Amino acid sequence: MSDITERAARRLLVDYTLEMALSDEDPARIVDRTVTPDAIWTTDGTDLTRDQLVAHAAPARKNVTAVQMRIDDLLVEGHRFAARCCLTSEHRKLGHVVIDWIVMGEVADDGRVRRIYQLGHTA
Repeated sequence: MSDITERAARRLLVDYTLEMALSDEDPARIVDRTVTPDAIWTTDGTDLTRDQLVAHAAPARKNVTAVQMRIDDLLVEGHRFAARCCLTSEHRKLGHVVIDWIVMGEVADDGRVRRIYQLGHTA
C-alpha cells in the first residue's frame, strides 16, 4: 500500500495543484479522480466540500499564471502520508506568492485521497 499512498500523495500535491490552476479540464473531473466522494479536506481549520474544491478552480484559473509545488519531505506509512512542501505561484493581483504547507492525508484502497489536513503559512 505504501507505493499507492506515495503516488496518491504526489498526484494530490503536484498534479492536482497544477491541473486545478492551469488546465482547461473540467475541475469536477480533477477532483473526482483525486479524492473520494466522502473525502474530508481541512485547510487551516476550515472544512472544504467537494463543491467548494470544484469552485476554487475558477478564481485560480483566472488569477494564477504560473504555479509550482515542491515537495521537500514526504513520509509514507501504509495508507497515511505527511508532507512538507512549498507552493510558488505568480498571481495577477498578488504578484509572486510563496506558501509553505504541512499536509497530512489518508489514501483509500482505490488510490484516491480520502482525508486531507493542511496548514499553510505565507512565506
